[in-house]
Amino acid sequence: MKKAFLLNVVAVALLALLGSGRAATIAQWNFNSPTPDTSTSSGTTAPSTGSGTAALVGTTTASFVSGDPISDPAPTDNSGWSTAGYPAATSPNRGGVRFDVDTTGYENISISWFQRNSATASRYGRLQYTVDGSNFTDADVISITTSNVFTSETVNLASNPAVANAPAFGFRIVDEWESTATGSGSAAYVATRTGSTYSTSGTWRFDMVTISGDVIPGANTPPSISSLSDQTIRVNQSSGDLPFTVDDAEDSAWALLLDVASSNPSVIPAGNIAFGGSDRSRKVNVTAGSQPGSSIITVYVIDTGGRISSTSFTVTVLPANTVPVISAISRTNTTVNTATPAIGFTVSDLETPAADLTLSAVSANTLLVPNANIVFGGSGNERTVTITPAGGQTGVAPVTVTVSDGINTASSSFAVMVTPSPSVLFYDPFNYGNGSLLTNSAFLWDHRSGTIMGECQVTNGALQVTAAQAEDVSATLVGAPYLKGSNTVLYAAFKLTVLSLPKLVPDYFAHFASGTTHRGRIYVGAPTNAAPGSLRLYVSNATDANTVTAGDLHTNTPCTIVLRYNIDDAASTLWLNPASESDPGATAADLTNAISISSFNFRQDSACGATVLVDDLKVGLSFAAVAGRNGTPIPVTLLAQHNASKLVLTWSDPSFSLQAAPAITGTYANVPGATSPYTNAIGASTRFFRLKAN
Repeated sequence: MKKAFLLNVVAVALLALLGSGRAATIAQWNFNSPTPDTSTSSGTTAPSTGSGTAALVGTTTASFVSGDPISDPAPTDNSGWSTAGYPAATSPNRGGVRFDVDTTGYENISISWFQRNSATASRYGRLQYTVDGSNFTDADVISITTSNVFTSETVNLASNPAVANAPAFGFRIVDEWESTATGSGSAAYVATRTGSTYSTSGTWRFDMVTISGDVIPGANTPPSISSLSDQTIRVNQSSGDLPFTVDDAEDSAWALLLDVASSNPSVIPAGNIAFGGSDRSRKVNVTAGSQPGSSIITVYVIDTGGRISSTSFTVTVLPANTVPVISAISRTNTTVNTATPAIGFTVSDLETPAADLTLSAVSANTLLVPNANIVFGGSGNERTVTITPAGGQTGVAPVTVTVSDGINTASSSFAVMVTPSPSVLFYDPFNYGNGSLLTNSAFLWDHRSGTIMGECQVTNGALQVTAAQAEDVSATLVGAPYLKGSNTVLYAAFKLTVLSLPKLVPDYFAHFASGTTHRGRIYVGAPTNAAPGSLRLYVSNATDANTVTAGDLHTNTPCTIVLRYNIDDAASTLWLNPASESDPGATAADLTNAISISSFNFRQDSACGATVLVDDLKVGLSFAAVAGRNGTPIPVTLLAQHNASKLVLTWSDPSFSLQAAPAITGTYANVPGATSPYTNAIGASTRFFRLKAN
């Protein structure tokens, strides 16, 4: 009797416990990142507990911001869900948030959350619920009158049996007019803080949204599964064991089964996913296939009654080793015998620490820039390169810098322009291999117009400007723009060879420019009054109608032309084969307004009809600066003064280089680093000096 009595007492107590229900969290959102990243501006709308979905209502937008510091147990990664974009004050539309949760197996449903309103957000909200996923019923009014602090809100739906054991249960929290919320007041949304004005940019911020209920005695509730964070691995590599937990209100954890699916089996084959662990503590191991890409991995937990819950995470599969990254390096310039400043650029790699990335460089013009004269500096991601040109050398050297992670490489090319003097603003002898001017010069030149970028060609060490192509190219001047009112006069000089007769009506092929505005135009044409087989050069300031003849030429006969453009006067003068600036030249007669100048351009157009070759282009601030190899040099005297055991050499024009030879007949070579005055120790060996125009 005693034993039977004790058994009955236990049975009565168990029934009482079951009858009272077992309070449980069905689903919860804390909005924190699945993998803590110490940032409140990142997060997730996937539930942190249980299963469900979170969505926006109406035109509402959302972002992640800091969450409630009291209710959320993640102090360094505490995110909240901030919503904005609510409807206008009198709009009948509504905005807010929606949550859908399967309440099968639960009764006495209760909803709680923490909400923070900005001052101009709607003071009133309404919780509405649905049991079929489509039709919503009004429940409690939410009234918040204190702005910028989190308040605890709870809506208990225990008295409504329809929301219990409901697979399609959901609820939404939407803004509410004052009149429908209170039964009086305006038919409009009103601001949270008294004295403020409602605004569509006002925000509602949510945290710790929780749906709870009591387990229905004898019901089969869904099992639970914790979240898994996204993974990044390489082809044929494993993620390692990723831990997660499972649980169930009715079944022992050991009785729960697991299954898995891969959204992209070519990246993660389903057979490459393995489970381990036991009871509540489980683990999953993902091994990538041989194809890069990404796949969503969904892990299912199944209880003995067939109820299923799941969690998903993304696995990104990278190639075996990614290529490092190097930023673009800006083109640079310097003067003869002068190193460039340190030029900054960045390097990075997904697998290799930046400090372990190695750099190398190759010059396409080792006579001007020897490879040994390219020196790197900086550390980590931030690197520099400094270029020292060879002594006495001028021109352009395309330089390619390569970064390596030991397996893969990436490169960045840039142009180094070395001018004869600070008075030379652009210099290009076109000493490139045959091909595109843009790419072969490492983009010292810019594409200005034309449908095919890179069409303009270099051929046999000269720039080809032809009517058969349409790309115009632009050379940015050092120190540009040169402003009107600055009392600046610009000069351009180059060697010109016209290969074929142009059209009767002259058209221009070269000019100074500021954007799309052209000044100092150089024309070529073959008028009827020219000698048979001859052509003419012309110049104008800015118009085709008033060109001035600058001289006659024959095809395939090289010449040197010099263009002067006075920025303040908008006046252009063109010389053909000049020896000095005092030689007769042709001055344009058309009048135009003054503009600032930034570049010198070459223009390819079918209206010209001819093909011309351009070589040794110089743009500068004086006739002497550009007249060097492009015309007859102005004589410069080399003065020698004996000073004890030394010989001091001086000359007036820095655009001339000092050369020396062991015999008067040569061979002469530039004296490295020689500038006026230059001191030479007198020794036993004979040495002869001369000046050479650059």
